[in-house]
Amino acid sequence: MDYGSLGLKDGYKMLAALIGPAVELATGYFNNKKEKSVAKQKLEVAKIEAQVSKVQQDGTWEESAMKASDNSWKDEAWTIAFILLIAACMWPDAQPYIKQGFIVLKEDCPEFISWGILASIGASFGLKSIGAFKK
Repeated sequence: MDYGSLGLKDGYKMLAALIGPAVELATGYFNNKKEKSVAKQKLEVAKIEAQVSKVQQDGTWEESAMKASDNSWKDEAWTIAFILLIAACMWPDAQPYIKQGFIVLKEDCPEFISWGILASIGASFGLKSIGAFKK
Protein backbone atom coordinates (compact mmCIF):
# COMPACT_ATOMS: atom_id res chain seq x y z
CA MET A 1 0.00 0.00 0.00
CA ASP A 2 1.29 3.40 -0.91
CA TYR A 3 0.69 5.74 2.01
CA GLY A 4 1.66 8.74 -0.01
CA SER A 5 -1.40 8.26 -2.19
CA LEU A 6 -3.80 8.44 0.77
CA GLY A 7 -6.06 11.41 0.70
CA LEU A 8 -6.42 14.02 3.43
CA LYS A 9 -9.65 12.41 4.53
CA ASP A 10 -7.96 9.03 4.94
CA GLY A 11 -5.14 10.66 6.97
CA TYR A 12 -7.68 12.10 9.40
CA LYS A 13 -9.34 8.72 9.77
CA MET A 14 -5.99 7.09 10.54
CA LEU A 15 -5.08 9.85 12.99
CA ALA A 16 -8.48 9.55 14.66
CA ALA A 17 -8.02 5.78 14.90
CA LEU A 18 -4.66 6.30 16.69
CA ILE A 19 -5.75 9.17 18.95
CA GLY A 20 -8.80 7.39 20.37
CA PRO A 21 -6.90 4.54 22.07
CA ALA A 22 -4.12 6.90 23.20
CA VAL A 23 -6.69 9.20 24.84
CA GLU A 24 -8.39 6.22 26.50
CA LEU A 25 -5.03 5.02 27.83
CA ALA A 26 -4.16 8.46 29.21
CA THR A 27 -7.64 8.86 30.72
CA GLY A 28 -7.35 5.46 32.42
CA TYR A 29 -3.93 6.39 33.81
CA PHE A 30 -5.16 9.69 35.26
CA ASN A 31 -8.33 8.07 36.66
CA ASN A 32 -6.18 5.44 38.38
CA LYS A 33 -3.94 8.18 39.87
CA LYS A 34 -7.03 10.04 41.06
CA GLU A 35 -8.49 6.91 42.68
CA LYS A 36 -5.20 6.25 44.49
CA SER A 37 -5.11 9.83 45.74
CA VAL A 38 -8.71 9.62 46.99
CA ALA A 39 -7.94 6.31 48.73
CA LYS A 40 -4.89 7.84 50.46
CA GLN A 41 -6.98 10.80 51.61
CA LYS A 42 -9.68 8.46 52.97
CA LEU A 43 -7.01 6.49 54.85
CA GLU A 44 -5.60 9.66 56.42
CA VAL A 45 -9.10 10.80 57.43
CA ALA A 46 -9.79 7.37 58.96
CA LYS A 47 -6.53 7.56 60.95
CA ILE A 48 -7.42 11.01 62.28
CA GLU A 49 -10.96 9.90 63.16
CA ALA A 50 -9.55 6.89 65.03
CA GLN A 51 -7.21 9.16 67.01
CA VAL A 52 -10.08 11.51 67.86
CA SER A 53 -12.20 8.57 68.97
CA LYS A 54 -9.39 7.27 71.20
CA VAL A 55 -8.92 10.69 72.80
CA GLN A 56 -12.66 10.90 73.46
CA GLN A 57 -12.70 7.39 74.98
CA ASP A 58 -9.69 8.23 77.16
CA GLY A 59 -11.43 11.38 78.39
CA THR A 60 -14.57 9.40 79.18
CA TRP A 61 -12.53 6.80 81.08
CA GLU A 62 -10.77 9.47 83.13
CA GLU A 63 -14.04 11.20 83.92
CA SER A 64 -15.60 7.91 85.02
CA ALA A 65 -12.58 7.10 87.17
CA MET A 66 -12.76 10.50 88.87
CA LYS A 67 -16.48 10.09 89.58
CA ALA A 68 -15.92 6.58 90.93
CA SER A 69 -13.20 7.78 93.28
CA ASP A 70 -15.26 10.64 94.75
CA ASN A 71 -16.24 8.55 97.77
CA SER A 72 -13.12 6.39 97.82
CA TRP A 73 -10.58 6.34 100.63
CA LYS A 74 -7.89 4.47 98.67
CA ASP A 75 -6.05 7.55 97.46
CA GLU A 76 -6.01 9.00 100.98
CA ALA A 77 -4.81 5.67 102.40
CA TRP A 78 -1.95 5.43 99.87
CA THR A 79 -1.01 9.07 100.47
CA ILE A 80 -0.86 8.47 104.23
CA ALA A 81 1.16 5.26 103.68
CA PHE A 82 3.70 7.13 101.54
CA ILE A 83 3.96 9.97 104.05
CA LEU A 84 4.54 7.50 106.88
CA LEU A 85 7.11 5.60 104.82
CA ILE A 86 9.01 8.77 103.94
CA ALA A 87 8.89 9.91 107.57
CA ALA A 88 10.10 6.50 108.78
CA CYS A 89 13.04 6.72 106.37
CA MET A 90 14.21 9.74 108.37
CA TRP A 91 14.29 7.71 111.60
CA PRO A 92 17.71 5.98 111.77
CA ASP A 93 16.46 3.00 113.80
CA ALA A 94 13.86 2.18 111.11
CA GLN A 95 16.13 2.54 108.07
CA PRO A 96 17.54 -1.02 108.07
CA TYR A 97 14.03 -2.48 108.31
CA ILE A 98 12.72 -0.28 105.52
CA LYS A 99 15.70 -1.15 103.33
CA GLN A 100 15.22 -4.87 104.00
CA GLY A 101 11.51 -4.54 103.24
CA PHE A 102 12.19 -2.98 99.86
CA ILE A 103 14.77 -5.67 99.07
CA VAL A 104 12.17 -8.34 99.84
CA LEU A 105 9.59 -6.58 97.66
CA LYS A 106 12.07 -6.27 94.79
CA GLU A 107 13.70 -9.70 94.90
CA ASP A 108 11.37 -12.15 96.65
CA CYS A 109 7.89 -10.80 95.96
CA PRO A 110 5.92 -12.69 93.27
CA GLU A 111 5.47 -10.62 90.14
CA PHE A 112 1.67 -10.69 90.31
CA ILE A 113 1.78 -9.05 93.76
CA SER A 114 4.12 -6.32 92.47
CA TRP A 115 1.72 -5.66 89.58
CA GLY A 116 -1.21 -5.71 91.99
CA ILE A 117 0.45 -3.08 94.16
CA LEU A 118 1.20 -0.93 91.12
CA ALA A 119 -2.37 -1.33 89.82
CA SER A 120 -3.82 -0.37 93.21
CA ILE A 121 -1.65 2.72 93.44
CA GLY A 122 -2.33 3.60 89.81
CA ALA A 123 -6.10 3.25 90.27
CA SER A 124 -5.99 5.41 93.39
CA PHE A 125 -4.09 8.22 91.70
CA GLY A 126 -5.75 7.88 88.28
CA LEU A 127 -2.79 6.48 86.36
CA LYS A 128 -3.90 4.48 83.33
CA SER A 129 -0.48 3.46 82.10
CA ILE A 130 0.72 1.02 84.75
CA GLY A 131 2.47 -0.88 81.95
CA ALA A 132 4.83 2.07 81.52
CA PHE A 133 6.41 1.38 84.91
CA LYS A 134 9.73 -0.42 84.72
CA LYS A 135 11.32 -2.64 87.35
